[in-house]
Amino acid sequence: MRLSVVQAVFGSAALLLSVPPAAGSYSHRHAHLHDLQHHARRHIHAHHPASSDERAHADAHASAPLGRRATCSLPNDPDLVPVPGASNNGFAMSPDQSCTSGSYCPFACRPGKVMAQWQPGSTYVYPQSMNGGLFCDGGTPKKPFPDKPYCVDGTGTVSAVNRCGDTVAFCQTVLPGNEAMLIPTEVTGTSVLAVPGPSYWDGTAAQ
Repeated sequence: MRLSVVQAVFGSAALLLSVPPAAGSYSHRHAHLHDLQHHARRHIHAHHPASSDERAHADAHASAPLGRRATCSLPNDPDLVPVPGASNNGFAMSPDQSCTSGSYCPFACRPGKVMAQWQPGSTYVYPQSMNGGLFCDGGTPKKPFPDKPYCVDGTGTVSAVNRCGDTVAFCQTVLPGNEAMLIPTEVTGTSVLAVPGPSYWDGTAAQ
């Protein structure tokens, strides 16, 4: 596939692109409820076979009163960037959403890196498409792929160049996750943006 170079100028901020057209790119939804409705209309509700451990976690999660469910916090790691919020404990989730036991909790990586953890075998079918990040196991966040790092380098083919004299934030959608624009990249000069390669989750791209 032929590479193209596109320069888009918004005011005095320039974004330089040198990437192939991203396969499987989808429009993000700003509201979480609208996103759920989109998935329900567009996708057939398929179910990924759960392991016995996952079924046990789900049963315990369902039987526990909402106010007593254990919650997880984002681990301390140089590649992880906490997302502000009242209840999300640093995860790339809605500010009022908690990372509760029995659920997957997406996270943001430092600029230029992309998430490398999600529900094994999941695809872009709701509700599997929400299951990115770490699995919250009784208050302990665990890697679905223990032998992989939290984040891996993106393609390195997109950079944002800021010439406006003030800080500019580029936001990336959370996928797999709720597809809200929660992953920040603060640009003061030039910053490499996180662009997944073709081996990313279910062959999807980033926005």
